[in-house]
Amino acid sequence: MKISSSYYKDNVRIAFPIMLSLAGQAVVQMADNIMVGRLGAPELAAVSLAGIIIMNTMVVGMGIATGLTPLVGQAHAQNDSERVAGFFQNSLLVNTAVSLLLTAFLFSLMPFLSMMGQPEEVIALSKGYYILTSLSVIPFILFMTFKQYMEGIGNTKVAMVITISCNVMNIILNYMFIYGKLGAPNLGVAGAGLATLISRTMMPAVFLFYIRRSAIHATVFQFFRRTNVSGRKIKQLLQVGYPIAGQMVVEFLSLSLITVMMGWLGTVPLAANQIALSMINLTFMISSGIAGASTILISHEFGRHNFAKMRRHAHAAFRLSVVFMTGAAIIYALFGAQIASVFTPDREVIEVARRLFYVVAVFEIFDGLQVTALGALRGITDVKRPMIYAFISYVFVAVPLAYVTGILLDFGAPGLLSGFCGGLMFAAALFIRRFNKSCRQMMSR
Repeated sequence: MKISSSYYKDNVRIAFPIMLSLAGQAVVQMADNIMVGRLGAPELAAVSLAGIIIMNTMVVGMGIATGLTPLVGQAHAQNDSERVAGFFQNSLLVNTAVSLLLTAFLFSLMPFLSMMGQPEEVIALSKGYYILTSLSVIPFILFMTFKQYMEGIGNTKVAMVITISCNVMNIILNYMFIYGKLGAPNLGVAGAGLATLISRTMMPAVFLFYIRRSAIHATVFQFFRRTNVSGRKIKQLLQVGYPIAGQMVVEFLSLSLITVMMGWLGTVPLAANQIALSMINLTFMISSGIAGASTILISHEFGRHNFAKMRRHAHAAFRLSVVFMTGAAIIYALFGAQIASVFTPDREVIEVARRLFYVVAVFEIFDGLQVTALGALRGITDVKRPMIYAFISYVFVAVPLAYVTGILLDFGAPGLLSGFCGGLMFAAALFIRRFNKSCRQMMSR
């Protein structure tokens, strides 16, 4: 399919701030890992264990919040400001309730951490970080609500500025609380959790202040009324949001189960896996920026019924994602050991991580394609079937394949991560096929 350069430019223009915003979140996780990794392999493994459990839970709220973007985008394309505000107001209510429920759920899991077959020293070190980072879920989901609303109306720069600013704050606070610098207490692993809590609390507070003070965006609050609390809009938000959340949960769940299996192999593979996951997360977030731009552009064209343009935007995004992830794969394959050495001085951990990066290089392109295709599907609010596809790809392909190659065939850590690679390949093929089929059906009407 021949695609004009304007489609690539539109995607990059909108995607770049999203990339920086999402990459900023990944950088904070990397900063936690690098700075905690200097304390030792058990400390790094503790952050890995707590972080994967919290993230796997938090993605439920992130998925439900993400459902706001296509609904706002379609209403915005039709110049329906009252409907835009209605979705935003109801989303704030829904996501506040969801964030409180998720935090309560995380605290209820604490007694079961010791039952996951992980080293005792890792469990002991993880508890303070786990508690503080669990509390940070509430402000982060509220921030996501503001972010998804603004992206739905086509503004991706504000979230970028807020995210980067608060991430810089997080890194400074990490330095203070992990190592006891600048008069702060030396909290070790728990210090990283406290830094995350403080910086994430600032994110929605600054976003609210900005919108309230903005002459352009403050008008949205003029439509906020008690009578706008709508069961119909809440249902629409959940109908789009919960399948997105379900898709995200099964993907992160597969990674969580693979992380647990890494722990069966010992502290060193678990720490090495955390390094690999940090870099996977970074490139995934950047590809998610391209996917986010696709959701915005495609939702606008879908609202205007411009189905041909909608398809071109998607295929331009697919190609951009392949180019970026190919570059990332080459870097990981060539410089895996050097990357790992930034996180930890432990030579054994570095060697295991180096071998893991070879596996990561293989699946980077498929990871980029699957998330970009999902972004395109979300733009047309096609979310239920992709959730089923994700369940099949990650629960029935990725996890069993990881167990067979990593545990039964005894290929160790690289074998476990290879299972996830198989799931990504399967998911990418299903998502792209689904989007192309939906486009053909809409264009033939």
